[in-house]
Amino acid sequence: MNTHLQLLISFQHLDSKISQLQERTHEIPESIEELNSTLDDSRREIEEAETLLGEENARRRDLELDVEALREQLSKYRSQLTEVKTNKEYQAALHEIATAEGAIATKEDQVLEGMMVIEEKEQLGEKLKRGFEHKEKEILQKRSKLEKFASEAQAQIDGLEKEKSQLGTQIPEELSQQYGKIATARNGLALAEAKDQSCQACHVKLRPQLFAELKTNQEIITCENCNRFLYWAG
Repeated sequence: MNTHLQLLISFQHLDSKISQLQERTHEIPESIEELNSTLDDSRREIEEAETLLGEENARRRDLELDVEALREQLSKYRSQLTEVKTNKEYQAALHEIATAEGAIATKEDQVLEGMMVIEEKEQLGEKLKRGFEHKEKEILQKRSKLEKFASEAQAQIDGLEKEKSQLGTQIPEELSQQYGKIATARNGLALAEAKDQSCQACHVKLRPQLFAELKTNQEIITCENCNRFLYWAG
């Protein structure tokens, strides 16, 4: 095989391996960001649940203070019963007592309802925390694997780039420039295998004479349709 053609094949092989690794690592930062975002969403869910729980506890405390104030008021009303002098005042005092007792009963019912809500929210909070711990462990493992792969892939890319640079010094400058132009125009693929009398990149049929020349691999020949360098693998 033509020496320069063999060099070009090896050069493209390195190029392809580098591109594959770069493509695989390109989406890793976005994948890691998505994992972090998922974890952040779970944290916010827990924070929202804790906020609602705090609001319910505050509401319960306010109700309990209201009950305490009403009980003090009720105590005053009852003590005033001994001081009334007329039946009208007595009936008015009884009315105040009944009103206070009704308000206390309503507030105490609200306290009980609130305690049930608090218990439900506490259970939900615990469930969310357990789910978060499991999810965090899983996500940290996935993130660690992605970061490890990215680091290893970059090391491979650096090694391949070095190998590619060394190989590039052996290719004539004019041929190297031509390779670069074709690769840029053809999505990174400057070479194509000739097989079954056609270019395997653009699938255009090759002239019999051209294909016969290709099979010797002695000359550097380009596809008449896509302009890629052609080689015959045999």
